[in-house]
Amino acid sequence: MPTNLEQSILRTLCWFSVFDRPITRFEIWKWLLEPDRAYDLAEVYRTIESSEWIKERTVEKDGFYQLRERFVGAGLALPAGRQVPAHHMKEEIETRSKNYLDASKKFRKLKRALIYFRFFSNMQSLAAVNSIAFMNTNEKSDIDLFVITKPKSIWSTRFFLVAPFIVLRKRPGVSEQDPFCFSFFVTPNALAMEPLRLKEGDHYFAFWLKSIVPVFDRERSFEKFHAANNWVNKILPNASPRFVHPLRRSVFSFTPFVTCEFFFRLISLKRLPTSIRHLADKDSRVVISDEMLKFHDTDRRAEFQKQYEACVKRVCA
Repeated sequence: MPTNLEQSILRTLCWFSVFDRPITRFEIWKWLLEPDRAYDLAEVYRTIESSEWIKERTVEKDGFYQLRERFVGAGLALPAGRQVPAHHMKEEIETRSKNYLDASKKFRKLKRALIYFRFFSNMQSLAAVNSIAFMNTNEKSDIDLFVITKPKSIWSTRFFLVAPFIVLRKRPGVSEQDPFCFSFFVTPNALAMEPLRLKEGDHYFAFWLKSIVPVFDRERSFEKFHAANNWVNKILPNASPRFVHPLRRSVFSFTPFVTCEFFFRLISLKRLPTSIRHLADKDSRVVISDEMLKFHDTDRRAEFQKQYEACVKRVCA
C-alpha cells in the first residue's frame, strides 16, 4: 500500500494535470494536496526519488514532472524508466516558460497602474489572482484583481478604480490584450471565504486563496485575510501565504471627495451585464452586497473538481 505522502504527491500531480501543467519537485512540495501532516522539503524530494509506486505513474523531463497516463493515454510509446524523450514534454515546458514571461509583463503593467490605485485611501489592499498569480498567462489573459476596501466604501472604491480602464478601453470584452478585470471586492467584514466554497468539493478555491499575490496593503489587511481563512491550511499545509513588502504597506493617499455610496451603487448596478444580474446571489458565483462584490459568472470550479477526482481514481488505484 502506498503511504499517505505518496498518495498526496500523486493527488498534487493529478490536480495540475487538469490544467496540462508540468511542475517541479519544489512545486509538488509547496502544493502538496491534503497530506496527513505538513512534510518538509527533504521528505518530499526523497519520496519522489525513491518510491517505485510514484515512478510507475510519473514521467520527468528537465526537472518537470507529469503523470505517465497523459502520454500513454495519448498513444505515445514511453521507454522503461521515468525519463521521457525530449519531444514528449517539450511543448508543455515551452508553454510554461512563455506564459511565465507573459505574466511578468502583466505584473509590470500592474505595477504602473498601482501608481494610480494607491492614491485612494478607501482601497486597503490589492492583489493579483487567478492565472497571473500562478505566472501562467497568455496574451489574451486578464489581469485579475482582488481588492479589500474600507467598510461602507465598496461601491465608490470600485467606481474610481475601474473608471480609467473603461475610458482607456482596457477592460475584458473590449481589449484583447492585458485587460484589467475588477471582479472581486470585499470589506473587512467579509474576509472569511469559506461560505463561498462548493459543498461537493472545491480544491480550486483553496489553490486560489493560497496563490494570491498582494501588491499593495494597508493595516496588514492580508494578514487578517489569511487568518480568517485558516481552514485552507488543512488542504494545502505547505503553501505559505504571501505578504506585501513593508515598504508597500503604507503610502500617501487621499479620497477625492466625500462619496455617496448609494449613488455609486446605482451607477454600477445599471452597468452590470444582464448575465451578472440574473445570477446575483443565487449561489457563490455572483455575490452583490455592500460587503462583497464577486462577479464570476463563468465558474468552472465544479468541472475542475470532477476532472481531478476522476484522475485520482485512475492513478491512485
